[in-house]
Amino acid sequence: MKKSQLYDRAEQLFVEEFWTYDRIATELGCSDRTLRNWSKEGHWDSKRVKLKDQQENLSDDVRDIALMLAQKIKIQLGNGEEPAQHIINAFTRMASALIRVQSYERTAEQDAVQALDDPAENNKTKEAAETFKRLFGTDLPL
Repeated sequence: MKKSQLYDRAEQLFVEEFWTYDRIATELGCSDRTLRNWSKEGHWDSKRVKLKDQQENLSDDVRDIALMLAQKIKIQLGNGEEPAQHIINAFTRMASALIRVQSYERTAEQDAVQALDDPAENNKTKEAAETFKRLFGTDLPL
């Protein structure tokens, strides 16, 4: 594997899959020191934090949208109006999406912890990412 490919794979494992330096070194056959140097030069720690924040914010964003739609429905009901069908449909989809996102996040967290202990468990993390892509139509790096 070329150095640039090795670097890219090491960065992906550290940033997106939350692997440790030791585990990456073992998997890719490079030194812990090299990985730490690459990490420092490439700002892997800040990239990892940013990714984790994005993943955590996804659930919050979906919840906020569902709450906003629920408030619109509540206002319409309070005014004696029948809620607009498109708002009810949107709320139903967002509530369903929130449940799926939270389930995905729990699965991804559990898999990340297990993957640290057992490399074979890393496949479950990939499966969770594929499930997320299938459900939401977008990639979510782990």
